[in-house]
Formats: sequence, C-alpha cells, structure tokens
Amino acid sequence: MHQDYPLKREQIADGVYFGSIADSRFKTNLLTLNLTVPLARETVTENALLPLVLEKCWEEAPTNRQLSRQLARLYGASVGSGSMKLGNSQVLTLSYSAIDSAYALNGEDLLAEGARILTGLLFRPVLKDGLLEPENLALQVQYLIDSIEAEINEKRSYAVGQTIKRMFEGEPAGLPRLGFAEDARGITPASETAAYERVLREAQVEILHVGMGDPSAAREIFAAAFAGKERQPAGLVPLALGTAPGTPRQETEEKPVAQSKLCLGFRTGVDARSPRLPALRLMCAVLGGCTTSKLFLNVREKRSLCYYCASRIDRIRGIMLIDSGVDREKVEEAKEAILNELEAVRRGDFTGEELEFARLSLQNSFRSVGDSASGLDSFYLTQTLLGIPETPEDQGEQLAGVTREMVMEAARGVTLDTVYLLTGSASGAKGGKSTCEKQ
Repeated sequence: MHQDYPLKREQIADGVYFGSIADSRFKTNLLTLNLTVPLARETVTENALLPLVLEKCWEEAPTNRQLSRQLARLYGASVGSGSMKLGNSQVLTLSYSAIDSAYALNGEDLLAEGARILTGLLFRPVLKDGLLEPENLALQVQYLIDSIEAEINEKRSYAVGQTIKRMFEGEPAGLPRLGFAEDARGITPASETAAYERVLREAQVEILHVGMGDPSAAREIFAAAFAGKERQPAGLVPLALGTAPGTPRQETEEKPVAQSKLCLGFRTGVDARSPRLPALRLMCAVLGGCTTSKLFLNVREKRSLCYYCASRIDRIRGIMLIDSGVDREKVEEAKEAILNELEAVRRGDFTGEELEFARLSLQNSFRSVGDSASGLDSFYLTQTLLGIPETPEDQGEQLAGVTREMVMEAARGVTLDTVYLLTGSASGAKGGKSTCEKQ
C-alpha cells in the first residue's frame, strides 16, 4: 500500500474493520456498515431482506416515524440500506449521512450519533416474543417482492441478468442480487430472525467513514458494540475464472416486448488482480464503451441495427458483456455486426484517435469517482474486500501504458460464452417461453 493511500483502516474486533477517508471537500459525513457473507441459493433472499428490515426502526425509535423524527433532530440526517453482489459474496449495508459537526448549532458530535444509531439498528432491532417484529417484516417482504418484480420489468437489466445467470449456472455468482420472489413469500419472523443471527455471527464487517469530520468517537462506539460478540466471520468467497464452452450457448426467451434485447456474454480470462486488466478495460472502451466506440458508430449509427449497443467489463467475474436493443427481424444481422467489430479490434482496425479518446474517457471516469462521498465509499469498499490497495488515480494511470498491440491482444483473449435473446413471440402472444440450443 503506497504511503498516500487515503483509506486508513484498522481492525477493531474479530472480523470487524474500521476505515476512514478524510476529505474536506465534503461538508457532510457518510458512515456505512457493510456485512459480507457467502452467496447461496438458500440464503440470498433472506439476506437481501435483512437490511430493509433493520433500517426502519430500533429499540430507541421503535417505529419508522419515530426514527424519522430522531434523524430530523440531527439536522436532517438520513439512514439507508442496500444489498450488492461481489463475485460469490453478498454485501449487506446500513448507512448514515449527516452534516459535519462543525455546523451543528449546539456542538453535537453527529458522527458519534450516527455510529450510535447504526449499532442500534444492527444490534437492537424491534422484537416481539424474541423475533423480528412481524408487521415491519411483512411490509419489507412485500417491498422486496415489488423490487424483484420491478427488476424483471426493466427488460434491459433483466436480459443482462439472465445472461449472467446462464454463464454462471449452478454457481453463487449467477444468483440474482435480491433473491427470489417465491422465497420471499415464505419468509417468517422465525426464519428471518435465524438469518439475522447467522449474519451477525458469520459476516466480515467493514465500516467506512468518508467526510471532513473526526471519526474517533464513532470508531470507539463501533468497537464497544462488537466487543465480546461470539463470531465466526467467513470472509470473501473466492471466485475462479471460468472458461467458455467449445460451442457458445444460445438461448431465446419470449416475453411480450416490443423491442428485442440481445446480450452476448464473453469470458475474458482476466480478473480484478490481473496485470492485463488495464488493456482489457481499454479494449472494451474502444469496442463499445464510449461515444466514439465501434459498436456505437458502426452498428448503431451507420447501420442502424440497434437502438443501443454497448460493452462493459465485469472485473470481479472475469467477463465482458455486450448488450443491445434490436428489432426482431434484425437480430441475426446485429449479432453478426457486433462480432465483426470485435474481430476488427483484434486485427487492430481502429485509429489512434479512437484509441486516445477511449483512454481519456476511461481516465475521466476514474477521476469522477471522488466527486461524491458515496462514490469514494463504493470504490474503496470494493478495493478493500478484493485486497487491492489502488486508488482511482492509480487505475487511471495504468491506462497510460496500454499500447495498440496490448488492446489487440486483449480482444483476442475474449471468447464468446453465451448468446441470450429476449424477444416478443412471432405470433404476438402474451405468454412467455424459453428455448435453449447450441449455436
């Protein structure tokens, strides 16, 4: 770790770490309490539900209205929750944000208050007969079901998710972020309380502070809350890089959609720790990651084969995805055009201007990470969990050394794994079905 690395991190309990990023540009402070647990089919849904339940109330503010009043007295502070996937692991988050104590009228330590509230939400939830309170639980179960169904209704993200699911069939990395609606309907106070106790016992905990305030008192509150707790933290679950099948998988799913969604999934052989990652990132940007990319200019603009067409890298899972919105009758032509543009990059058929614009676009995206406290929190949480002590600036600078030949080599290293098509039925039927075949 280099000397000016901004995240200062220390262990404060068994499997519990506190990190702080001091940044005087922000007149606020953000605290996040992040619990990392293994992803599994049996637990993904109840895990995703847990932060939704915990963020609503605690013993000192036993209703959501009372919690809102408590936060209002702290100059409009806010709490939130989230759930994300990181390879084969699931990260559950409770967060607190407030103005810095320097602006408090009566000298309150608003960071310490945030730590007190977050530990209260985590360790002192509202219970009834020793179980998580049923009414709040039922409301959050319905919210989770609605969120799962909303993701299904957003067809672009649904198609991407279905592609990943097929690329990682039977693996934790292929599970949906929020779990399954049918599992959510079966959750009870007893089952969710058991899940809560398991997460407290097994989670690796990363607490992050971003802002201008002194987090010392907050750190001590977290340390005291976790002291003496019996824990068996599991840590991040490794994810091995997969290989593409000899013949790419192809699946067509029919749903009542006006615009078909075509998604191509590639194996890259490159993960977050690979020295080849900068070249892969730049290759992806040249191919379809910016407004001067080959997919945007040639497939979308010149040939009008797609409503949108873009590529992205998933460095955690070691894959590249190209997704597009197409008319049903243009699907095969669009797929051929996309693969032809990849071949062009493999041959080096791109200009120096295209390469430099892609490089500058990526470097600017890394510079923008520090524009918000939440951006810094998300970046450094991921870096910490992966064990990669690099700053956004480090990753931007790595791109400077990537040559044309390295971009071509990165393109030659990607292999088509899965072709997924979401389309309306030819007959216009409202029902949906799925067919699988080899390409």
